[in-house]
Amino acid sequence: MFRPNRLKARIRAGEKSFGTWLQSGSPLFAEMAAIAGLDFIIMDQEHGAGDLQAAVDFMRAAACTDTTLVVRVPSAEPVYLRRLVDAGANALLVPMVDTAEQARGIVEAVRFPPHGKRGNAADVTRSSSYGFVPDYYRRADDNLLIIVQIETEAGVDNARAIAEVEGVDVIFIGPTDLSGSLGLPGQTGAPEVDSAIRLAMAAARDTGKPLATVPRIGRSVAELFDEGFVMLASGSEIFFYRMALQQLMKDWREYQGAQEDGPAAPSSAYGR
Repeated sequence: MFRPNRLKARIRAGEKSFGTWLQSGSPLFAEMAAIAGLDFIIMDQEHGAGDLQAAVDFMRAAACTDTTLVVRVPSAEPVYLRRLVDAGANALLVPMVDTAEQARGIVEAVRFPPHGKRGNAADVTRSSSYGFVPDYYRRADDNLLIIVQIETEAGVDNARAIAEVEGVDVIFIGPTDLSGSLGLPGQTGAPEVDSAIRLAMAAARDTGKPLATVPRIGRSVAELFDEGFVMLASGSEIFFYRMALQQLMKDWREYQGAQEDGPAAPSSAYGR
């Protein structure tokens, strides 16, 4: 069967989309997040675990829901991009895009001729349901969502040219790496970082390209949606589990301390 890209349809319609990151490489969390009803989940292969087979497992986990899987690739290396789209990925997030030339290379790697250089094995790949979608070649390019990340000073300087590249669907602004590129690591709320983000936003808007990002210091999900971003990804399964563990250990230590004054019971809401 043909897998329509629901996230791309939402973005084209101007609808806001909310998602989260998955970094453990476990399809269990992909399945949970998809069942929860998120618009999209991002499998992070730049900073997280997981190989091509894990990406396929994530796709299968999300396939029974309306959630779209986005794969953040380790780099713009074209061979891996092609393997992912042949495997069925229909939404890619490419980090550290600094120039229009890089953006064109990404688009060319995953589009069929005459618009790109992707090889054609559509009669046997998972992307075409192993050939059961006879018109996959005709429909593939339009169904693919290509998101590029601007997260360096050079990327901001070239944001207009990057956004103008045909085939780039969304401009994703990464505030954390951008703050480091500006010599202010981790200071995503600094005025200099905010100024750079606004320059990139303006450049993308001038070309009509929609914007995506993550929450940053001083900007909540709601505020960023109100500023015009259409795609927001917040937190990750590792982040949420760490927060739960911190609360669990806080409750445990409080219980241990209370033993000096008499018996008490752990109060954590994370128990069963």
